[in-house]
Amino acid sequence: MRTLAVLLLVACASTSRAQLGEIHLRPYTELAQPPAVFSVQQGRILSPQLDVTVDPDGCARGTVAMSSVQLCSKADKAAPGKEGDVVERWAGPSGDVTLELEEQGKQLRMDGYVNVGARSLPTRATVPLGQGPQWEELRRHPILLALAAAAAGVRGEPTENTKAE
Repeated sequence: MRTLAVLLLVACASTSRAQLGEIHLRPYTELAQPPAVFSVQQGRILSPQLDVTVDPDGCARGTVAMSSVQLCSKADKAAPGKEGDVVERWAGPSGDVTLELEEQGKQLRMDGYVNVGARSLPTRATVPLGQGPQWEELRRHPILLALAAAAAGVRGEPTENTKAE
């Protein structure tokens, strides 16, 4: 019995993800409002309104605003605008999003939409990326940041007062 308990603890520990930190996002037009807070783990981002994981098969799955989402990385990657930029396209039953990490990973541009229930959330924004392990993880999986930004209502371009938190 004791061996079974130890095996169960080891199994649970191996499936847990490392906690990397938090990010704070808010719409650029509402800087006085409190930000939405998202917890970043290895291959996962979560908050009360969002829980999405990038699976080994290259698909992002989870929930946004209590609606199921699934977007998969597409092999048809566009040429980046500048050296060092990375362009990805994610599509599936939940939407179609094009992402571009620009300026050597200092910002993420996104364009497209994500279907959430009966409505569609636009993903048209530029989001500055900060420093730290949580931001490095989002550079590895920019679809997670795009979904969090869409859920938080981030649209358009950042202002001078906007910084990554």
